[in-house]
Amino acid sequence: MKFGLRKISVKLLAFNILLLSLPMASILYLDTYESQLLKAQENSMIQQGRMLSAALNASANLQADARRIIGDLRQRVDSRIRIVDEQGMLLADSARQEDNTESIADEWTISKRVSADSFENYPEEITAAQDTLLYRIAVYPLNALEKLIFPPSPDMGSGEYYSGKTVLDGDEIKAALSGRYGAATRLSTGGQRSINLYSALPVYSDEQQFKVCGAVLVSRSTYQILSYLYELRLDIIRIFLLFLAISVLLSIILARSITIPVVKLKNEAGTILDSSGNFRNHFTGFKRGDEIGELSRSLTKLSGDLENKMEFIDRFTSDMLHELKNPLSAIKASAEIASKKAAKLSEDPDLSILLNQILDEEKRMERQLGELREISSLENMFEIEKKEDVNLSEVLPVILSRYSRIKFTDLTGKECGIRINIDRLVQAVTNPVDNALSFSSEGSEVEVRLFEDEDACWIEISDAGPGVPAGTEQEVFRRFYSDRSDEDRKNHSGLGLSIVQAITDYYNGSCSIENRESGGCRFVLSLPKA
Repeated sequence: MKFGLRKISVKLLAFNILLLSLPMASILYLDTYESQLLKAQENSMIQQGRMLSAALNASANLQADARRIIGDLRQRVDSRIRIVDEQGMLLADSARQEDNTESIADEWTISKRVSADSFENYPEEITAAQDTLLYRIAVYPLNALEKLIFPPSPDMGSGEYYSGKTVLDGDEIKAALSGRYGAATRLSTGGQRSINLYSALPVYSDEQQFKVCGAVLVSRSTYQILSYLYELRLDIIRIFLLFLAISVLLSIILARSITIPVVKLKNEAGTILDSSGNFRNHFTGFKRGDEIGELSRSLTKLSGDLENKMEFIDRFTSDMLHELKNPLSAIKASAEIASKKAAKLSEDPDLSILLNQILDEEKRMERQLGELREISSLENMFEIEKKEDVNLSEVLPVILSRYSRIKFTDLTGKECGIRINIDRLVQAVTNPVDNALSFSSEGSEVEVRLFEDEDACWIEISDAGPGVPAGTEQEVFRRFYSDRSDEDRKNHSGLGLSIVQAITDYYNGSCSIENRESGGCRFVLSLPKA
């Protein structure tokens, strides 16, 4: 069984994958979690700034006190702290080395160093999760979709804005020097793409008069948060792939447990009857306790009941035909005796006419019963009849030799072989020829042509009669159908073409009839090559 072609299997697998993929979309909503973490980081920075601002308020020497406090803090804070005077001049920077000569301008570098100092097992060189192939394949398409759905974010300034400057003039500094809280977000351009958060708070020389003498700038990169989020996304992807593999495996197992018995039932249904419509196989009921097992057992019972019904009909038909033959024989004998006596006495000439009509109808009924008996047993006889290789180019002229008004044309090159019972071939040819002759006028010919293609031999029988009524091209193959006059029906049972169709169906051939443009009709019979 080709699993990929089974609709149930594909639908079941697609449903499970879709169901499993829905939680995968939660990666997009990690942005909410990221916003909360960034808000918490900003609050932490504000608290650090407030404490330092409170410590520096009313300072007699702002620069000295700022450097002393920052020196005492050393690496106890996870943010970069800078103090400026009322002109924005940089007085102290927690990112300077101990000799206070080298400035580290990138918040990403500071965040990385703080992380390494804060967590013993944190690697010195972090391999960004978002740089892995698995992350790119899974997340980048989602990010692209998110950009299409949601409006673009405003552009952010560069994280190098304060690099190399001794006078800090950012908007957040200006807000703090004017006595307000200032905040800014800038894009890092260091070793890892992230954003830098800046919070600025004023330092007062006189708290009562709110006279500002400087500002505290607290900044920090979101590198550490983003790294955690990237790792979280990557873990979600790995878990998703693991459960995806499990889901696919279970879907295949479940689908096969459904499709294999269903396909088996389908195959059994296709072979339970032979080409003649007789039972040759039976459904094998499954012992499964589920709905498929119940279905198989129901089909087994149904096929058994149907076979018994067909056998009953066949026996009834055979018995009925046999029983009808006896009274018909008695009617015939009685009518013949009565007709002879009436002819001798010559008392009533109408009596002889009526008796002759009885005899004619008896002959007709007897002929119909004979053909009915034949057509009812025909399907059973097909299987036991002897079949042989026949060259139509040689046999057809012999079959048609009994007719005087036949024109035969062989277009096959003198060889067109089929495998068939010769008696059935005679029936398949003579029945439509008899029909064509009966509908043709006296003296006209019936043309029979033999031709072939790659797969079949074709016999075409054309006459110059009245043709078939429009719309009855399929009806003519129905049993007892006839469009003849009442007088002609006495000599024709209406079963000839039905027998031809039964023969061609059994041998995987075909037969059809159509009207010719020049008048008359054309009967075409095809039989597969041997």
